[in-house]
Amino acid sequence: MVFQFPRLKTLLMTFLFVIGHEPQPVQMTDFDTVKSAASTVVTEGTSFGEFAEKNLKQLGYKVNVVMTVENWSRFPLNSRNFHVQSGHLFYGAKIDTIAPCKKEVLALRNGEFVGSYGTVSFLVSGASRRFVIMWSAPYVIAAGGYKNWMGLGLTRKGYTDKSSEDLYYDRMYRESNTADLMFNRKEFYYDVNPVTMSDDQFETWATMATGNMADIRVIFKPVNDGDLAPQLRQALGLSG
Repeated sequence: MVFQFPRLKTLLMTFLFVIGHEPQPVQMTDFDTVKSAASTVVTEGTSFGEFAEKNLKQLGYKVNVVMTVENWSRFPLNSRNFHVQSGHLFYGAKIDTIAPCKKEVLALRNGEFVGSYGTVSFLVSGASRRFVIMWSAPYVIAAGGYKNWMGLGLTRKGYTDKSSEDLYYDRMYRESNTADLMFNRKEFYYDVNPVTMSDDQFETWATMATGNMADIRVIFKPVNDGDLAPQLRQALGLSG
């Protein structure tokens, strides 16, 4: 007599299939290691040479926001969308794309007795979502009053609609996350540690000066090493 155990056989075959098709582990090099490599391989885009000729700080505006955005990912950051709620865009109107392993500069200034605040966003091309930066640089900074603030946000995967971005500043400065936009914000006055925002796909990082000369540095980095810009992967000695 031959005994058959079809259910046991099915379970065994399923187990062997799963074992043979386990997902490859995700490589994640720590932020500081990538930052060290980026310091030599992430290069200035065309905006830097053009901006140097503008001499913003020599024009005497009280509030200067000079924002450098670095793209450490393999995804171009394009379809830039500005919403300047107060003050004026001084330089960067023509900057639409930040290529992989490049950094570009944007500059804003105060209006008449008002500071500079607003948002700028980029489409993460190939990832089907948008990266959003919020800044607030008041005209008068005081311990008991207004201070510099920054926020970093990512729209949910698949959400690239720009039609409501005029509402993002108030949302990111005063309110909380929505189903379509996740963000973190931080005051820069006593505490100058960076503001960060991350999920399972991207890690974002930014610092902001505490005074009216509000220099900002923003970094856009993928979580998975496989999504780093090719030049960064090479500098880190990563295969593939």
